[in-house]
Amino acid sequence: MTEIVMEAHRRKIPIDHPDRSITRDKLEYPTEDVSLVYLTAIDKVRLVTAGTDHSGIETLDSFTDKAVEGYVYDEKYLLTGRSDGAPDSNLYQLVISSPQSTADFGLSKFTNGSFSWITRESVDLSSGYFAPCKLSISGSTLKGYREDLTTPKITATDTDHASGYFGIRAGWKQPIVLPMSCWLRPPSSPVPLAKVIVEVGIIGSGTVDDPFRPNLAQSLKKITELTGLPYFLYQEAKKYEILRNKGFTDEEIKALFGSIPQHQVDLASVTWGAFDHKETHATMLIIITSDNQYKEGAIQKQIEHAKAKSLKVLSSPRDYNEAIEQYRKLKADFPHWIAGKDNWAYQTLGHEIFELFQVADTYHGNIVEGYKPNAYKKVPDLVMRKTLSMWKERLKKVSALVEERDKHLKKLEKVEKIGW
Repeated sequence: MTEIVMEAHRRKIPIDHPDRSITRDKLEYPTEDVSLVYLTAIDKVRLVTAGTDHSGIETLDSFTDKAVEGYVYDEKYLLTGRSDGAPDSNLYQLVISSPQSTADFGLSKFTNGSFSWITRESVDLSSGYFAPCKLSISGSTLKGYREDLTTPKITATDTDHASGYFGIRAGWKQPIVLPMSCWLRPPSSPVPLAKVIVEVGIIGSGTVDDPFRPNLAQSLKKITELTGLPYFLYQEAKKYEILRNKGFTDEEIKALFGSIPQHQVDLASVTWGAFDHKETHATMLIIITSDNQYKEGAIQKQIEHAKAKSLKVLSSPRDYNEAIEQYRKLKADFPHWIAGKDNWAYQTLGHEIFELFQVADTYHGNIVEGYKPNAYKKVPDLVMRKTLSMWKERLKKVSALVEERDKHLKKLEKVEKIGW
């Protein structure tokens, strides 16, 4: 409040001018480590609807780098970030979907009506799975946390959405009750280390039922033919067997129950994250970070699958210089990439210092280089300044790669000078 009054005094605004008044909109409010319940009480959330069977609660103000934490419920409640708030939203969302075959936890994006998966964890979760999760976004990096909210399970690089609203949504006409558990947090680090980088083709039509996704090798096995799997999988397989024996088709099961019980697992599934996937490109590069949970060797199967199609397979870079050289060679084949060399270093090496570099690159690229000049127009000025200041202070503490550190500090300072 003091800053507002002093600014009014400096500008010699008359005492009865509206700019001299202290209104609710001018008051600062907490935006980190704060619950949506509190934000609801101070009128800082909005109710959103998406189609006929989705609704949710999101922040009233738009943000750039933020994490949202809350309970995610199997195919019913999901976390959202950088939403534009429209009924057919452009946004990122963190989802649990147990009917998938060993790919039940993932991050997806909606962009101009197209739906894409950008990272998935190789895991099978029980029907009705319910757990604390977190969606963290910083610069062009997205991370998904499940149960363990300090170590991310999945990560991806994406440049489609630079800012927006954060919150929680309910699907299948569920009532909005879980915002009671939802919190805004500061963005989290680091990311999982890359094991191998593989080029893959893209399949899907971009709809909710048939999203764009990597064309990975699969090894689907019936649950009933395998031993040593989690007990809940055999229960799911039994449900499916009963329904099919009653004469129900898969289409009828989905129409009646909303999903099909698991009856297969994928012994070739891996945990992967895309690097700046654009639907107009015929292939994407994915960073694989984990092998199959049931049987080792799935990573090798994906490598062989790529080689059989004459697609790229790269070893994880050993250091920053190697990561930069790798990126420069790849850029020629992926000219649509907006994400830069430091995004690549962060996604493949995982060191937190590269998160700071890629964040500075993201702001500089959008504002100074003009990739998305209107990316931050809806973000409150105070929020933008505090966010940029946070990243600058973190950069100042970096003691390695000093020349790169100073270069990225100057990038953030230039963004501050130019404005948004």
